Amino acid sequence: PQSRPAMFERADVTARLNRSGPPGVGPSPAFAAPVGTPWSSPADSWAEEPNRQSTGGSTAASEADRKWVAPPEFVGFHERDRRLAGIKECRGWRHYLVHVAGAPIAFAVGLFLGAAVAACAIFGFFLGAPGAAGTPSGFLNATGSPYAAPLPPTSVPTAYMEAPPLDNSCLIKSLVLPDGPQTFDACGFVVRSTDEIWNLRGDIDAAIDKYFHEGYVDAGSWGRRIIGKTALRDAVLSEMRAFPDIQIHITDCVCKGNDNDGYKCAMPDVLTGTNLGPSAYGPATGRYARWTGMVESLVKRNPSTGQWQYYAEWGVHDEWALIQQLGLDFARVPHPQRNDEPLHDCTPLLKFTPQPVMDSSDVEAQRAYQVSRSKGA
Repeated sequence: PQSRPAMFERADVTARLNRSGPPGVGPSPAFAAPVGTPWSSPADSWAEEPNRQSTGGSTAASEADRKWVAPPEFVGFHERDRRLAGIKECRGWRHYLVHVAGAPIAFAVGLFLGAAVAACAIFGFFLGAPGAAGTPSGFLNATGSPYAAPLPPTSVPTAYMEAPPLDNSCLIKSLVLPDGPQTFDACGFVVRSTDEIWNLRGDIDAAIDKYFHEGYVDAGSWGRRIIGKTALRDAVLSEMRAFPDIQIHITDCVCKGNDNDGYKCAMPDVLTGTNLGPSAYGPATGRYARWTGMVESLVKRNPSTGQWQYYAEWGVHDEWALIQQLGLDFARVPHPQRNDEPLHDCTPLLKFTPQPVMDSSDVEAQRAYQVSRSKGA
């Protein structure tokens, strides 16, 4: 905005222009002077050259027409505006950020976010996506690319031949099963009990109470043990919370034994589920996974109730594949530093003599559980 003196000066220049229109023509329409205002004297800035309008000739404009020369006041007015326009405008840092640097900054931030999203997508693909041959692509080296698969050797490795040998034939004599009636459908029991607990979405507590013995022993990965029906229920419900859509697909079953001493059953399976809740491996990832395993069971009739029940199970599942599919950092997954499962050379997990007897390590774990339970009671 103009200062008040500048406004008065502009008005004064305008008034002078209204009084200096060309003689014989009248004031300029753009600067119409009031009625009765005299024109300026010949000393004004109009050139005294004859034109066609004053000589009665053609009224068409020509180079001979009078030339109007702007008065000094008009020249000063434009000079002042030109100088004002040359003064640089000084603004604060907020104006600079919003009106000058805003667009470049927004563009740079957009590029950074786009690169970050792309990097996360690529990293997640390598962690959880299956490879071209159906194998996990999560085995990454320091550069982030999969390890190169080595070619198979052309002959038996020398280091293998120099390693100590192992002969498991000592186990054979302990695998003999006693004779007895075999009227019980042990494989049918394994299939039906698995479905009632894991697949049919029925009364879970009733199924656990029905199918598992009070002193139940479960041997899992890394040598971990679960003793007792209460600990088993906690593990089952935790797995169901981690994978609400979990399904156990039984791929086969074989059982050997008799009605008097019980049955040893083996059941390979494939588990599927989506990790929608916290698990024993880490927080929920929302990823779908499929992993395989094998479970050996001891099924016996409870002499107190007459109900066939699981007395013990030895299960091993591919938890490494599960963790890889979930995209979790294996270094942060709670687990022992090494596998603590004892070696069972020459001794089966379950031996009939003729009564079924579990391996010594499992017997000790079961005895310790019974002692602690009696003290708690």
